[in-house]
Amino acid sequence: MESHTYRVEGMTCASCVRRVEKALAAVPGVSSAMVNLATEEATVTFDDVTPEQLAQALAERGYALVMDPTGEEKNQEVLAALIRTLLAWVFTLPLFASMVPGVMLHLDWRIQALLSAVVVFAAGGGFFKRATLQLLHRETTMDTLVALGAGVSWGFGLVEGLRGEHHLTFETAAALVAFLLLGKYLETRAKVHTVDSLTSLLKLAPSTALRLDAEGNAEEVPVSMLKPGNRVRVRPGSAIPVDGVVVAGSADVEEALLTGEPLPVPKQKGDAVIAGALVHGGSLELEVRAAGRDTWLAKLAKQVGEAKASKAPVQALADRISAIFVPVILVLAALTFIAWWMHSGEVSLAWRPAVTVLVIACPCALGLATPVALTTALGTAARNGLLVRDAAAFERLGSITDLAFDKTGTLTIGKPMLREIRILFDDGTDLVRLAAALERDSEHPLAKGIREAAKGMVLPVVQDFRAHTGGGVSGRIEGHDFRLGNAAFIGLDFPEVPSDATAVGLAKGRRLLGLIILADAVRPDALATVQALQAEGLRLHLFSGDRPEPVLNLATELGISESIGACTPGLKQSRIAELQQEGRIVAFVGDGVNDAPALAQADAGLSLPGLEAAQGAAPLNLLREGLEPLLSARRLARKTQKIIRQNLGWAFGYNLLLVPLAAFGQLERFGGPMLAGAAMGLSSFTVVLNALRLRKV
Repeated sequence: MESHTYRVEGMTCASCVRRVEKALAAVPGVSSAMVNLATEEATVTFDDVTPEQLAQALAERGYALVMDPTGEEKNQEVLAALIRTLLAWVFTLPLFASMVPGVMLHLDWRIQALLSAVVVFAAGGGFFKRATLQLLHRETTMDTLVALGAGVSWGFGLVEGLRGEHHLTFETAAALVAFLLLGKYLETRAKVHTVDSLTSLLKLAPSTALRLDAEGNAEEVPVSMLKPGNRVRVRPGSAIPVDGVVVAGSADVEEALLTGEPLPVPKQKGDAVIAGALVHGGSLELEVRAAGRDTWLAKLAKQVGEAKASKAPVQALADRISAIFVPVILVLAALTFIAWWMHSGEVSLAWRPAVTVLVIACPCALGLATPVALTTALGTAARNGLLVRDAAAFERLGSITDLAFDKTGTLTIGKPMLREIRILFDDGTDLVRLAAALERDSEHPLAKGIREAAKGMVLPVVQDFRAHTGGGVSGRIEGHDFRLGNAAFIGLDFPEVPSDATAVGLAKGRRLLGLIILADAVRPDALATVQALQAEGLRLHLFSGDRPEPVLNLATELGISESIGACTPGLKQSRIAELQQEGRIVAFVGDGVNDAPALAQADAGLSLPGLEAAQGAAPLNLLREGLEPLLSARRLARKTQKIIRQNLGWAFGYNLLLVPLAAFGQLERFGGPMLAGAAMGLSSFTVVLNALRLRKV
């Protein structure tokens, strides 16, 4: 037995996953097939089966197997979807020209038929192809609805044109396809960006490392060449390329994005480090424990992929009912034709009520109900600072029952900020001003916090400056010698400071003048955001990789009932999964790499601005700083959900009311199919008009 992973094109929903798995499993020799919709990949275990056989099995169901993916196929797929969408709209817009006030353009019906045919059968040819293949396997989907609606509308327009009638339905057929192609294009783009999240995670660790030989000489080599037991050197300001243990040197290591710990962690001989963390204030020599795909970071990327695969996106209501709706309408149209033929004895009298049923039941408004509302909402979301990568997650955001926050960088600023200046000996010295001068050129996170506190101050000149690895800095300012750093470097004991803070001491000669205490700070809008969400009835949670004590303190300060500290990425993900198993609909808000599995697992994952990997893992990206965009996103999602329900209600109500009237011939006195076409257009227009209300949110 052997196992291979292939890329599959053409999947759009959970039912596609079932069809692809069923088609692959039916190939003789295949023992199992597992499909991941998020990555568009199928892992097939087989014995004596060629890729061509697998490709043929999928082609018969309307899907394509890519045997040697290069990465360019995804970009080509997006480009092809864009070209189809542009083609559809270029040929659709002239059909509506006569409806625009002041535009004197009335196209001959033959030109209308040609323009509409290009949209329906060329740009929208994929709907007909997939619907035909699915019909051969006794299946109906949204493609069946679209093909039926657009085909019947175009065919009826052609018949009426040949009969010399003035009412045509070409614009209805073209508009249906054009709007749906726009929705498909947005879905394709979102899927490509989603898959990129796994690659973004792995890019946090460098692709090369400085490997040391037995004499201590350094050679730059690809990380893929490293093996456990090798030694590597990591210079100040660089990212760690491997998981390992420090064997020489000392430095502060910034792990906030990876573990949620907001303050740099001192590392020395014997301490473990992970790939992707940043080294400050010194260099480290490491013994390699894991490299490449075996690192903690790579396993984290795998967790993200598994989380995305573990939950199938909720299908649109139109998709879910299509398996019943389409056969019922086809049977009803056939019964209408037979009944009228038997009643009148003439085919010429029987076809009109039957066609009226088909035209009335054409899912134009049904097909437009969701994509038009979502297209409008996505534009509004972008203007409000929300990038939507997954429309289904955006819909679910309006229905959530629970919302979980990360701590560091989400409810807090995510970097050391000045909390307190503690004067121990007052000789008139401005501690912050002198400390900022000494740290003028440092990239250490604590140094940045000190400089931020001194913003706007005139800093003195530092002479005889020296940086002391792993301890601090020293220099001569205004004729006096100063040292700035930790207690070990200063050589004096520091008074006790809060557990969630770090103290930096400033000494003048042998006298400790005072402490500059830095800590992560709560976002100014955090409390108001939490209270607003609780007022909506949401149950809030706080999951953080930071230590339990500061996590509990923050939860208490903000009024959040459940908090978990020292929370690993896997624990965040599993806790969200537990809530989902209880029937809860969960959103998660985070900003770090350690949040990626939780962002992927949640029904609606929202990332804050910052890290590309976290944004890639999240289907919803907040692009503006602060938490207020989160409230705006939820308001928009709730209103979008309401508009979609109204649109679907109108579309179904329209069918439920008019289909029986059409079947019993009650619409014949008002024009039969002609009235049906007009009602179709009015129904679609109403849906679009209602969706445009989302522009004002």
